[in-house]
Amino acid sequence: MAKLIDQEFVRQEFKTGKLRRKVFPMMTDYGIPDRSETVHSHGLNYITAIGRELNNVTAISECPINAPNSYLDTVRPDSVWFDLENNQPLLVAEFERYNNSAAKQKKLKEKLKNLLIAYHQLDCCLESILFVYWSYAGVTANNIQDITTIIDEGLTLSTGKYLSGINSFETNYMVYHAVANGNRNNLKLNQWIKVR
Repeated sequence: MAKLIDQEFVRQEFKTGKLRRKVFPMMTDYGIPDRSETVHSHGLNYITAIGRELNNVTAISECPINAPNSYLDTVRPDSVWFDLENNQPLLVAEFERYNNSAAKQKKLKEKLKNLLIAYHQLDCCLESILFVYWSYAGVTANNIQDITTIIDEGLTLSTGKYLSGINSFETNYMVYHAVANGNRNNLKLNQWIKVR
């Protein structure tokens, strides 16, 4: 069966920012403040907007994933893309700030755990998983590979249940780094760098 998510389209959009400039000029030209959840809101809505550009796909921001009778917790990815013909989720995505604090490292792992839980809640039937972390320019994410191994290797839940990593033959996994340039009152996110 043909895949609906055109990975090359998604990757080109992150690289060129054509839709980003057209629909979210506050991210590209005007700048946004780093207050409360402002950057997070813009980033997750941008990712959702990309999904809506694909044929036969729609996308919802902050959509809960829960399978009936599942032992797994309900999770709410930042963006979920759906097949319009059968309402099946195709992609789950998270957009999260990166910095070198222990608290933020824990939060990043939690977001990746949520993506893996969503994958298992959906019977491992996703076309793609997308994880985007953002940081100020000059912040180096030295340990990002260690953090993102959760998706490949899986993890053990607090209940002792092991969740396997994704089947990369069936599900694609994309990781991007969005670089915020400017100052706390005026950030522009024009660089979306492919990590994986």
